[in-house]
Amino acid sequence: MKQTLLLFLIIILAGSCKKETAKVSENPKPVINNVPDSSSVDEEGEIFDSGVLAVFPKTGKKAQDFVIEPYEIQLEAEGFLNDDQLKDVVIVLKNKDDDKDIRATLVLIKQKTGDYILQETSWHALNAEYSYEGYKTYEYENISIDKDRILRVTLQGIGPSGARETEYKYINNELVLSKIHTFNMGAGSQISVDYDLISGVAQMELINTMVDSMPSTTEKKNFKLKRTQLFVDDNPDRVLNDLPHADW
Repeated sequence: MKQTLLLFLIIILAGSCKKETAKVSENPKPVINNVPDSSSVDEEGEIFDSGVLAVFPKTGKKAQDFVIEPYEIQLEAEGFLNDDQLKDVVIVLKNKDDDKDIRATLVLIKQKTGDYILQETSWHALNAEYSYEGYKTYEYENISIDKDRILRVTLQGIGPSGARETEYKYINNELVLSKIHTFNMGAGSQISVDYDLISGVAQMELINTMVDSMPSTTEKKNFKLKRTQLFVDDNPDRVLNDLPHADW
């Protein structure tokens, strides 16, 4: 994984990006859940101030059945997520009218009838594609489900954004954020860190690129989270803020 991120970052040609938390755009079309004291609606039904989230259909025969206006499918992955032998689907939805809007990631679990149910929705697995200033945060984004029933979200860029890969898996019927991998390049060095959120171990590798032989050093640290990090509730960027990284 480290080699893949490094290769991508070396060959990609793009400007540095800026990261910012995104907001929900103004649009009267989606069905919404109101969050008390955090939003308002005018006479024509337009949404202001964030704090309202679209409500997607609970069942459908295909992934497209879960898409409402003004959203469209941006990323899609198929594979086995839970413990049965029916292929599930994960889709990332973006607001086609506003690429600075937050995105929804939907986990669709296949039933024996052939239909799908919306098992979980995350507004945190991926941030907005673009910042308020119009900067694209990551040049490459992908989701996949591997043979070990892991949902993997891969984000790769250059500059401050670096690269980040998150892994989710079902534990006790909840989709849990289990691992985070980060990679960054700077003047004279490259650093990659693997965080295992289940075991509470972080492993860092630092490569000195100022020397032709590019020597590397590794270090491990233990950490303890206050609770299990969930696909539905937790933003990986915020999780990273609580993990050991500043003093490597």
